[in-house]
Amino acid sequence: MTGPRPAARMQLVELADTDDEDAPAPAGDGARPSATAAPGPGRGPGGTAFPRWWPAALALLVVVAGAVVATHVVTRAAAARADAIAGLPGFVRPLDAPPAELWRAPAVGRTGVLAAGGHVLGVADATGTWEVRAHDPRTGAVRWTAELVATSGAGFDSVAVTCPPGPAGSAVVLCRWTQPRVVYSRARETVASVPPTRVVGLAAADGTVLGTWDVTDPLVGARRVGDDLVVATVQPDRHVRVERRSGVDGDVLWSHRSADVLVTPGSSRVDPSLSVAGGVVVLGGEATTVLDAASGGLVAHGAAGRQLVVAPLPDGRFATWASVGGAHLHDADGSRGVPVPGVPVRLAADDGTVGVLLTDLGNRVAALDPDAGSTVWELVTSYSPVATVDGTVVLWGGAALAVVDARDGTPLWEHRTGDAMPFAPVTDGRLVLAAEPDGADRWALTARGLRDGVRVWAVPLPAGVTSLEGVGGTLVARTETEAVVLG
Repeated sequence: MTGPRPAARMQLVELADTDDEDAPAPAGDGARPSATAAPGPGRGPGGTAFPRWWPAALALLVVVAGAVVATHVVTRAAAARADAIAGLPGFVRPLDAPPAELWRAPAVGRTGVLAAGGHVLGVADATGTWEVRAHDPRTGAVRWTAELVATSGAGFDSVAVTCPPGPAGSAVVLCRWTQPRVVYSRARETVASVPPTRVVGLAAADGTVLGTWDVTDPLVGARRVGDDLVVATVQPDRHVRVERRSGVDGDVLWSHRSADVLVTPGSSRVDPSLSVAGGVVVLGGEATTVLDAASGGLVAHGAAGRQLVVAPLPDGRFATWASVGGAHLHDADGSRGVPVPGVPVRLAADDGTVGVLLTDLGNRVAALDPDAGSTVWELVTSYSPVATVDGTVVLWGGAALAVVDARDGTPLWEHRTGDAMPFAPVTDGRLVLAAEPDGADRWALTARGLRDGVRVWAVPLPAGVTSLEGVGGTLVARTETEAVVLG
């Protein structure tokens, strides 16, 4: 057995209030002093002491810097998408808040408001002279004015000016009107007596007149293609000549004469029609001719008595529907491909993300593979597609709005207003903007989420609005006489 243990004794210990880990060791601890000690934890070069919280602070700084960079990247991506949406025909730049009226200006006619040179242009005859006025999109300040022609004079017919919109970024504004003729009597005029059409090219930057020229034959129609005009005129033998002419000086770039007589004999009424669908020009009438917009080459020709509806597809291809023979896909050279059901739909706004051809089958909408012509999906509905954006299809009909997924036709949402909406909706890529009832004889501009239909906001629409338009990305409410800019 061991003897009794000595009682425990307490020793005095001195506590040093320091973080200096390189202080000399107490005598007798066996440690050898070092002339140069390496920095320990919490020290910088030369042994400088750092606070013990610096690793956490550094980590927080890295997180904050990463968040700033990520926010910057997201902001840039959102700005790039907003610019892309604003540059597409029929779309509105994404709205960050409910819009209010910014300004209004006179605007008359089907193409009474357009965008060019970074301006919103109004076309009107409010002063007794047809004018084009370029406005600042945000403030409405007039940047330039171009006077074109008097509205009418004593003993002359009235005049109406049309300025069709051009491609995004175009530096040229093209306007046309039929020259006024002396009114000798109320007797019916013949086609041959129709006066010439005047075309004026203006610089979008400042309204300077770049050139003028006349179309002397009776006009069937004129459609803008790039900075040129495609013009169809009636010939003395009742055939129709189609020409692509330089918008500024009228130089003929190509010409095509119809193989068929397209004008009804003994009538002042001109039966043919002219339209542009993507990369092709369509001359309609008793027979329909499709021409390449760039070269004027014959792409397709329908037999007499067959009406054609033409819808553009990507890569210069197109689809046609004939009153006899149904619908077919066509390559860019016009070669006829597989048959497809329904009438091809021409959309007011298309961002190119859906990858399908939409056709109208009366009580159904079908989405077709544009290569094979096979049906991807069908939707039983009385609504009509008006826009495609971000992989969805926006439909409108009477008193209802709806959005479906373009991949499989799955309905995402539907909203019924109870009263027929007076005009088609527009979209900014995130919201669907439509007129909805707001009391007796009043309408509100209502925004609903593109994918969920949830009402985000609603603001009263100005009285007398007849349509909503996306003009160069600017939201414009049209009345019979004015353009009301909202933002």
